[in-house]
Amino acid sequence: MKKLPKETPVYLFLGFLESGKTKFIQETLEDERFSQDNEKTLLLVTEEGIEDYQTIRFAKAENVELVVIEDKEQLTEEYLTKLQLECGAERVVVEYNGTWMLEDFFNAMPEGWIINQIMTFFDATTFLNYNANMRQFTFDKIQNTQLVVFNRYVDSIDKMELHKIVRGISRRCDIVYERTNGQADFDDIEDPLPFDIDAPVIQIEDKDYAFFYRDLTENLEAYIGKKVKFKG
Repeated sequence: MKKLPKETPVYLFLGFLESGKTKFIQETLEDERFSQDNEKTLLLVTEEGIEDYQTIRFAKAENVELVVIEDKEQLTEEYLTKLQLECGAERVVVEYNGTWMLEDFFNAMPEGWIINQIMTFFDATTFLNYNANMRQFTFDKIQNTQLVVFNRYVDSIDKMELHKIVRGISRRCDIVYERTNGQADFDDIEDPLPFDIDAPVIQIEDKDYAFFYRDLTENLEAYIGKKVKFKG
């Protein structure tokens, strides 16, 4: 009887439709370095855009099992376990639907599946519109990510606008602006806190509470021995 590995690394690629997820995963699986250990890979695709996977170009195509999941109801521990056992996958790569909440996937992960990397992709030309109309999905895809990539970036787009939205959700992830020519600009914008952490009493306005709470959890040492005033 087949058994699941004790640990299965999971690589999650998040973002809205046509944000560049497929292209990045395609290039990753074409890279010999990603496949040098001959690990069996389960590629879960939960949305299909204009661009299709060219599986024949994968570095170790024979080691990749591509499965399309069209219905969110299929996201169950039983089904994902069945898929892994059938193909003998030693790692899982997921192109996740931008309109599915990430918690649904986390709740369905079989025992032993461990998130190894989360990357989130957005089309820089449409991001502000998506954020204005689908804020809950934007927040969901950024809050746990390690890297946000803004594809199709052009100089007419204000980096600060994009930066502020990401930093309002997470201060820990890296941000990259990738141009159509492949050139990547790494975000180096410094984020001064909207309150004086060196004041005798640190005053936290209602609008700044989220920044305070996030900085407190990430930089606790800086607050030890300090007085803080905020509305509870």
